[in-house]
Amino acid sequence: MRSFAVGILFWLAWWLRKPMLWLVRYRVAPDDLKTKLQLNPEVPVCFVLAERSWADVFVLDRICKDWGLPRPRRTGNALPSLERPACLYLPVLLEARIAGREGARNGSPLTGLMQRAVSDSGYNVQLVPVSIFWGRDAGKETSLFKLFFADTPGAGLLRKFWIILANGRHVLASFAPPLDFATFRGQETDATRAARKLTRALHFHFLRARTAALGPSLVRRDFVVEGLLKAPGVRLAVEQIAKEEAITLAQAEKRARKMAYELSADYADSGVNFVSRILAQIWNRVYSGIDVRGLERVRAWAQRPEPTEIIYVPSHRSHADYLLISYVLYHAGLVSPHIAAGINLNMPVIGGILRRGGAFFIRRSFAKDRLYIAVFRAYVDALIRRGYSIEFFPEGGRSRTGRLLTPKTGLMAMVVESALRQRVRKVALVPIYIGYDKVWEIGSYLKELRGGQKKQESVQGLLKATQILTKSFGKPYVNFGEPYLLQDYADQHLPGWREGFGTESAPEKPQGFNQFVSELTMENSRRINAAAVASPVALTAVALLSTPQRAAGADELIEQIASLIGLLKARPVSADQYIPVEDARSVLSWAEPIGGLSRISHEWGDLLTANDRAAVALTYYRNNLQHLFALPSLIANFFRTRPELPEQAVVTGCRALYPFLRAEYFLRWSQDECETVAREWIEVMVGQGLLMRDGAGHLQRPDVAQPQFARLATLGRVMGETFERYCMTTLLLAEERKLGPVERKRFETDCRLFAERVAVLTGRDAPEFFDPALFSGYVSTLIELGLVVMRDDQTLEVDARIDRMAERALELLGHGAQQTLQQLLSRRRAAS
Repeated sequence: MRSFAVGILFWLAWWLRKPMLWLVRYRVAPDDLKTKLQLNPEVPVCFVLAERSWADVFVLDRICKDWGLPRPRRTGNALPSLERPACLYLPVLLEARIAGREGARNGSPLTGLMQRAVSDSGYNVQLVPVSIFWGRDAGKETSLFKLFFADTPGAGLLRKFWIILANGRHVLASFAPPLDFATFRGQETDATRAARKLTRALHFHFLRARTAALGPSLVRRDFVVEGLLKAPGVRLAVEQIAKEEAITLAQAEKRARKMAYELSADYADSGVNFVSRILAQIWNRVYSGIDVRGLERVRAWAQRPEPTEIIYVPSHRSHADYLLISYVLYHAGLVSPHIAAGINLNMPVIGGILRRGGAFFIRRSFAKDRLYIAVFRAYVDALIRRGYSIEFFPEGGRSRTGRLLTPKTGLMAMVVESALRQRVRKVALVPIYIGYDKVWEIGSYLKELRGGQKKQESVQGLLKATQILTKSFGKPYVNFGEPYLLQDYADQHLPGWREGFGTESAPEKPQGFNQFVSELTMENSRRINAAAVASPVALTAVALLSTPQRAAGADELIEQIASLIGLLKARPVSADQYIPVEDARSVLSWAEPIGGLSRISHEWGDLLTANDRAAVALTYYRNNLQHLFALPSLIANFFRTRPELPEQAVVTGCRALYPFLRAEYFLRWSQDECETVAREWIEVMVGQGLLMRDGAGHLQRPDVAQPQFARLATLGRVMGETFERYCMTTLLLAEERKLGPVERKRFETDCRLFAERVAVLTGRDAPEFFDPALFSGYVSTLIELGLVVMRDDQTLEVDARIDRMAERALELLGHGAQQTLQQLLSRRRAAS
């Protein structure tokens, strides 16, 4: 009788589903659902829902209809079949499992399914777990409205009705990869135990899926602030400040509370959803879609059986970076992270919106403010302890040159210390490469590189920035690299941390901690660059800027782009490297209007060129990609002035210069791997006709009349400016060495002045060519290699080996560049 009544109610609800579905707007994860699920059309499908809800069934049915998936139907006691796909509820399975423990062995639909399937060894079914979320509220209890309308497990019929009304337009349906029924059946001969095992696996899957999509329960900002003030480190800092400054504890605590409010986020689903809607409108106006890679891997890590907290550590090239990442994650059905943002973004109105979207604001400099450090450290501890995902930019600021900046270690050190002290969950770091066909701020970047003053963010500036809505910026590219567990990385590089880190017996950080954090930040930068995206504009910039006069015939440029793509495909930097468009003609067609190229018609074929302004902007996008060609360009440069070289000499030259390339471009191979990788690149270049072998172990460049010669020369010029900087620095060091110890600061200034003069004399309009940070990094690498020793008084003692190194560096340049550098040094020597 009860089953008959349930059936009547179901059919009544079925006829009422259309008005309800009219309210529903859903999003599925993963996107491109049918392709990602890869359901076997020859095996029956059974969907499993986390909740016993007719509304969920109706939404599932609509999704299956829209996406061309098998539509769930009532099967009664029959096994799911190709003609009748089924749908089961996890709560029913859990109740039946408990009943089975009490002796009602036949009470579980899944047990009955197992029993009947065991008797038919050829039977199989695809179990597809589906989590349906009405809204994205993680359970922040801030009002009666939230308590009543927020989607929670086990909501009754009446409450579900109100939930549908309130959240029907914000439905997320998260589909997991299908589970193979035959696998579970084969692991257990007893149907009841197999059903229990499968039910338990489904139960934990739904718990992990909910955490991955909604995150941990949120805490009101007031409670967060009060918790920070009670943290032992903050209490101690308050007492010390009160004593040192002769103020009361209440006054010191008031200062700490103000810092905590200034710092902390006020994360709310409504804020994230609001920002997401605004961003959707902006992206549709200025971008031609967002190209995202690697999301499914991140989803898998977020839903690991072992509790895992995600820390996103991306590159930083634009203010759009943190907006893009939050938007992409939110639309992919993953919880948006708490984001470390500069205090300069805490503007009126805008700051509040960003704060509710998960941003917490950090002062630019606080090394000497002990109280602020204590509050900030306590806040990071709280985020890690509660399991919130976090996003921060190790570079500290946006790159003005397009290449990765040397990472800073301050925030990374705090995150690592907090993560290693807690033992509740693993922490996974996710490197993210972010690239653009065109960045919003490119104009201001170029002005700053030429010495212009950096403008502070303001509401007025933001209003002016709305001009971007009238322009086209191509596509942004977000590539999630390979995640790696912090604890596992510490096991390899910080021995002994588990034995005492964070215990009462060893409250201090373990020995070598600072060096470990420094190496970790460098490793993350290498992983970011290993996930580089060879976008059309960047590829075109590499090819065009490698021509002598920033001009080329359209056909020749297409051939050069095809050659670059061929190199990347033949020897990828990593499995995460991505080439969005592989057809060279399509690459140029996409990049020509976005990159501001000028086309000149000619009877012998069109010509493409870049004026001074466009060429300077293109250097930014070339630098995004330059590291992918570092070693093959170095090999090509060895043949710039020589038609033939012994292969071993080429490999030895690569080994000598590789430390500088690795330090500047964050290349992923160690010094010990350099020789092997260099030989692999030689094989690729020989295979593409860029080099030739003779029978005596020598390598030869192609004949000047061959097109391969032009491609080899162009490949060498990809890194030409880099090698010019190396040569200038070593030549200047060799010159200074004769005069005794060199003051480092003055020497780096001389390097910049040297580069500025060379840029003017050679007609090079590229401000990043004389970026002081590049010369400083080069000197640091020389110090690490022992070629230069820095004394306590910041003077440099230069080894005599630098003379030979200067000679070898000079050999990488063309005759014209060699002559220019040597004449400048000669004039400087005479003037001195």
